[in-house]
Amino acid sequence: MTITHAALKMPVEPALNKQASQDKAKHDADIKKVSKQFESVLVSQLLSVMWKTTSQSMGGDKAGQYQQMFQSAFADHIVSGGGIGLSRMIEGGLRGRGEDAANVQLPAVSALSAGELGALAHPNVGRKLSIDATRPTEPGVGVMASVQRVAPEMRDGGGSDRWARNGTLTEADLPSDFTTAAPGGEARFNVRDANGYQGYYKCNLFALEVARRSGLQVPVVAREAGWGFPSSNRITQDASDGSLQAGWAKVATGASPAAMQEALRAGEVAFLLVGSGAGDRHGHMAVVERPRAIEYDDAGQVQRIVFDGWEAQPGGARHLQERAWNRAGHAGGSGDRNGLTDIEIIQLNRPSPETTAEQPLTGTANSSRLDSVSSNERIRPTQGGKEHS
Repeated sequence: MTITHAALKMPVEPALNKQASQDKAKHDADIKKVSKQFESVLVSQLLSVMWKTTSQSMGGDKAGQYQQMFQSAFADHIVSGGGIGLSRMIEGGLRGRGEDAANVQLPAVSALSAGELGALAHPNVGRKLSIDATRPTEPGVGVMASVQRVAPEMRDGGGSDRWARNGTLTEADLPSDFTTAAPGGEARFNVRDANGYQGYYKCNLFALEVARRSGLQVPVVAREAGWGFPSSNRITQDASDGSLQAGWAKVATGASPAAMQEALRAGEVAFLLVGSGAGDRHGHMAVVERPRAIEYDDAGQVQRIVFDGWEAQPGGARHLQERAWNRAGHAGGSGDRNGLTDIEIIQLNRPSPETTAEQPLTGTANSSRLDSVSSNERIRPTQGGKEHS
């Protein structure tokens, strides 16, 4: 009997694929385990500092009898329940660097300096990270496919210049159907109350509405009348401690471009860039379509990020390639967005079945002026609301 090459090949390929899949699963599990161990050690160290204060107030010796037992058990309990977010950043960093988890050694945390502790919390501190910038933007899947459909529709339908600083928006541009009970009636999204946001930067309005229409959870805040999207400065400041009010999204600062791209390819998330401006200077916001390069400083803060994505700029909504943002003090080019005091990367997620797409960050809004007048009546021009980019 003659055995052909094809006959030999058929059982071998599935076996190789199965082995490769098993190896990858083990590698992923090892990285997740090591990341949780890192976070547990760090949380234990933080508890140790807290315990010193407590033990002094309790008399020292009596409290010290249970210190080590309490620290270790409680740290493990915190991490097993979801932790404080460090393990996910560490895991993303290890994946982005292609680390072999088996070779990662846990540090003696008691010997680490504050800066070294920060390096564990932000695994990409002091690093210049990039992926192949010569490759074109890839067609999205899942959420990103929705973004790539929604963003051009919002930019082109009615003219991109309506998203310019001097442009005027209508109820068709923002979620005017978002209402909630309020004293005296319904509180709507205050597009008309804010006079179409004419004269305001609209980067936050465009980016968050792209996210909302793409099926992602977004925040809303109560204004003088009705609801509105929070400003880029507000979101950036909220994200600076590593978490977001009401948990509407996750802070992903510290991730590598490769880890972000892997998450985008999975199709369940999208990434928002937010930056704050110094003094009275406005901040900025953008939807990331493809991360290209990120530079982190020694504190784990973004110094520079290069990406493909979508922004509403002073002249209107734009689709940009190799767009760069730079933090104040980092040299940038003439086409870059320079001088931002802080830059944060936000991971947007789909709302759970129990939640709505719009997540209120403040209490019940007052009634909108739109609720008290006929849609046929002329509304007196006003600049209702205080939070705009």
